[in-house]
Amino acid sequence: MVLLLGFLLPLLIDGALLRRGGVNKNSTSMTIMSNSSASTIHKMNETQRMNGTRPARIYFLFMAVDKVSNLKVWTNFFSQAPPSQYRALVHCKLPQCNAFIAGTVMQAVPTVPSYYCTDLVSPMNQLLAQALNDEPGSTNPNDKFVYISDSSLPAKPFSQIYSTLAMRPGSDFCAFPSNEWADIPGIGGLEMAVKVHQWITLNREHAERASVMWASGKLHNFMSKFQMNMNSYVWSNNSYGDSRNFGCLDEFWHMAALYGTLSHVQASKDALVSLPQFTNGPLRVSKAAGWQGQCDTFVMWAKYLHTEGNNPFEKLHSSLDPASVPHGGNSQRPGWWDTISSYGIRALRNSDFLFIRKFIDNPRLADGGDFIAEYSRIVLMM
Repeated sequence: MVLLLGFLLPLLIDGALLRRGGVNKNSTSMTIMSNSSASTIHKMNETQRMNGTRPARIYFLFMAVDKVSNLKVWTNFFSQAPPSQYRALVHCKLPQCNAFIAGTVMQAVPTVPSYYCTDLVSPMNQLLAQALNDEPGSTNPNDKFVYISDSSLPAKPFSQIYSTLAMRPGSDFCAFPSNEWADIPGIGGLEMAVKVHQWITLNREHAERASVMWASGKLHNFMSKFQMNMNSYVWSNNSYGDSRNFGCLDEFWHMAALYGTLSHVQASKDALVSLPQFTNGPLRVSKAAGWQGQCDTFVMWAKYLHTEGNNPFEKLHSSLDPASVPHGGNSQRPGWWDTISSYGIRALRNSDFLFIRKFIDNPRLADGGDFIAEYSRIVLMM
């Protein structure tokens, strides 16, 4: 499927008139929403139970190599959760990972071959297929499927993450600034694919469609079609609509498969695209477009930390004390934490994000003490 700008969006308007997508909530309003929605969630689940439908369920889909870092924090997180409201599935690349999570609430799925950058979508959709096979015949339209890195940690208690995700009707994609989008020459302009963070959240309808499309071979040729990574990459040679495309299959496939690519794109003109069930749409198609959609997971990409406009990443980063500033990473790898203070952990808890990455296993607590205990106390307490 290709989204035809010429047909679906005849209105091309000046950048000054475009509405910017993204999250505008502050942490206070987010907390108020979570508290006030708790009773709504309870009533919704009770109504569904009476109608023979189980409660909405959050499927936490972990992508892991040899372990899940800071497993004890995740154990504490899931200990707060009613068993009917979640599943935690893990795709392990290496056998020692399966042994590592044995005996926990996390369930390993059968491992499938994967290749860094060129195909991490196979394990992503393996997780999706296994989750969709959970209790066949027992579904809820408000189910959510959340991809989690093995180096991530929750930034909120389970109840808040549950209420936030269960109340959102759509899917959450965190779209990179537009100079990261991929493009090739097309009929009547450019054909363009939107680049998003790998750590997306799908609603049930999108999860079912994505699983079927991947199994049928949909866009398995994406990397070759868009001639990804054919040029030597430096930050200065990656601009909007230049046909120099960089990125990985997992950063494009789900968005392109579910919504199609953009066609008839004129790099000199701006447009808005309305995407059904795309949280915080419409999507702005413009060389000046910054972060868009719904960014649930903090990831430290130094190049885009100070992107203008809606920028929840800079907002969190600027709230950290010096001891808690993460390493910056590089163009290929995001930044990471090996040290953080109690003050920094509180900043994560008060941020707009539901999840935070990357953490090494058992980081140092800058002000002394046990990281696992302090993180659990600050983040997971209500």
